[in-house]
Amino acid sequence: MTPTFTSARKVGRLLAVVAASIVLTACAGDAELDTLNDLAGPEAQAIDRFMNWILLVSYVVFAIVLGITMYAWKNFRIKTDEYEEGDWPEQIHGNTKAELAWTAAPAIILAIVGVFTISLHSSLNSADSNQINVLVGGENVSWEPEIVVVGQQWWWEYQYHFGDVELTAQRIENLPTPDITTATQMVIPVGQEIELEITSRDVIHSHWIPSLNGKRDAVPGRQSAPWKIEADRPGVFFGQCTEFCGLSHSRMRMQVIALPMEEFQEWVTAQMQGVPLEPETQAYVEALVAGEVPSPETAEQRAVATFRGKCASCHLMEGVADDLWSEEAVADQLVAGAAPNLTHFSSRTTFAGGIRNVWDVETGEFNQNDLREWLANPADIKANFTDPVSDDDSRMRGMPNLGLSTQEIDDLVALLEATGPKPSMDIIEQTGVEG
Repeated sequence: MTPTFTSARKVGRLLAVVAASIVLTACAGDAELDTLNDLAGPEAQAIDRFMNWILLVSYVVFAIVLGITMYAWKNFRIKTDEYEEGDWPEQIHGNTKAELAWTAAPAIILAIVGVFTISLHSSLNSADSNQINVLVGGENVSWEPEIVVVGQQWWWEYQYHFGDVELTAQRIENLPTPDITTATQMVIPVGQEIELEITSRDVIHSHWIPSLNGKRDAVPGRQSAPWKIEADRPGVFFGQCTEFCGLSHSRMRMQVIALPMEEFQEWVTAQMQGVPLEPETQAYVEALVAGEVPSPETAEQRAVATFRGKCASCHLMEGVADDLWSEEAVADQLVAGAAPNLTHFSSRTTFAGGIRNVWDVETGEFNQNDLREWLANPADIKANFTDPVSDDDSRMRGMPNLGLSTQEIDDLVALLEATGPKPSMDIIEQTGVEG
């Protein structure tokens, strides 16, 4: 067997391994984060068209380079059976015209690609005025669709500020109290350009909804220039943090729910309401706020007492513990200085950073089992790193084990289920995730 034949076999085997690796690593069934399918916005579609042209150019360049290489290999190689030590081919000076050509051609190609790249970036970072009317608290408000996106270990927060509020380039701690705050899920109206003001409270994260646009880093202490998204049809679009940010980086997911304008207005109206408590429970909360210490008489009142005693130092639930919650109190507990707003917990469809379902995808029933497991020991579901930062800093990251009793967990589960309103079955099915 000749050395040439042996080398060819080795190359063939290597190419087979590479091809198999490419095929196997590309395998995915119904992938949520497929960047080639389910493109639903003009920004994502523009990126896709640009990448298709770039790939086409790269294929042509690859074919030309490979063709020249194979031609040179076939015609100018030293054959093994004819080679004698020291027998070098004649050394000649290069062809000046050819050298200029293969220097100028790539430079011209890269210059053209650069022009189109800059043009695309400019388009993706530009923002148009598209004021829309939203009914807020019974008043018709003109709203330039802007949403503040805040990353923290390990979940995403979305703030809605209606009316004439300047959000661009504002530090998160300087922003006014939002009208609506959600966790993990961002709800937007279909057909409207939404400007995202992206930032972080702790470390660098990266916000990525591939069906709607590319990635934008969330940097602590700095708010990005507006990063826009737009959905041209109703639907649910999944995303993932793409900047390694700690233990649960891979479990820091998010979703965008695009609704027709009428349904978006219904969602806004519902989110502006407090928790729908029973009249007796409302009176019980008012007594607690007034400084009285009445004993809870119902399961809902027990849940309110538990929430105020063990949850309100981090979580806000409007109508239940507004008087106890403050940004300063949360900052004393958590590195990020924020925890999900639970006022309308059951109006969402996922929790724990988007990795568990609030509602059962098949039956539509409230997912009590997963929620009980989460309240009993969050670390069993998601690594939260709840040890104090240091001996001198008692703050934590993520949800700690609160040592809740079975009765307290049952009461809190019932209270969280009552926060509502329940999403439609269609949304529940579309947003369902595998734990």
